[in-house]
Amino acid sequence: MLFSFRWLITPYRDNGHLAPQQRRFNTVLSSLRQKVERAIGLLKGRWRKLLFLDHLDLTLSVHLVISACVLHNVCLLNDDYYECCMDDEDNDDYPVDEPHCSDERAEQKRTHLVNIVCP
Repeated sequence: MLFSFRWLITPYRDNGHLAPQQRRFNTVLSSLRQKVERAIGLLKGRWRKLLFLDHLDLTLSVHLVISACVLHNVCLLNDDYYECCMDDEDNDDYPVDEPHCSDERAEQKRTHLVNIVCP
């Protein structure tokens, strides 16, 4: 089942015929995704409540995540570092052709980002 999320930036499907610029974009996107996943993992480690968010209450979830980020930054400013047991290895378990948006506007956004990030 394919989902269409206009806000989701997806990598290019690697069918063996990607342009070098598209391969670089996929690499950059994957690298950024990994950093975001590590940040989320760090927040979930420090603020265990985030493990049990009600994904149906988007407003509450957004407030809790923002609050956790603010509190995390306050902790860092006060030299209170959370020693998380996170693996520093790159976990690139997601296939490049994850949810693919066929929406033309999403494709235009991705192409625009490629031209900015991978000129």
